[in-house]
Amino acid sequence: MAFDSFTQQETTKIDSKCRIVIPSVFRPALGEEFRISLGLEHCLYIMDNKSFKKISRSIASRPMSESAKIARRFNAFSFCAKPDKQGRVLLPPPLRKALGVDVGETLVLAGLGPYIEVWRESEWPYAYSLAEDDTSEYMSYMQFDIDDEESDEL
Repeated sequence: MAFDSFTQQETTKIDSKCRIVIPSVFRPALGEEFRISLGLEHCLYIMDNKSFKKISRSIASRPMSESAKIARRFNAFSFCAKPDKQGRVLLPPPLRKALGVDVGETLVLAGLGPYIEVWRESEWPYAYSLAEDDTSEYMSYMQFDIDDEESDEL
């Protein structure tokens, strides 16, 4: 999977069978089978199996005293997802409960490069907002290489 495979946001609703539709724009990079896991904040993560295994191995390589809580959260709350022909996957009860969602609710799927975050629509504005303190850090990432020849044309 390319690092920038997931770069936009989409919405989906939880249907009467507790399924969500994985938007078609995300499906090719996820493959026929992928993982949905509890995220570090009040969200879920969706990622391809290779990325999931890599993170899981990284967690397991640390001393148990350091990694037990994160392993419990990441691995015990991860579920294999196999979309049907319409791209629908079941959102298992433990993940629905952890996210605090029910049938009919709208979720935001936000592409973050190598994985997707899933947020309750009502919490999404807080998830992407930046505190005043965060703006200088954010701007430190906004660096562009400017070719000297191009800058002369301006």
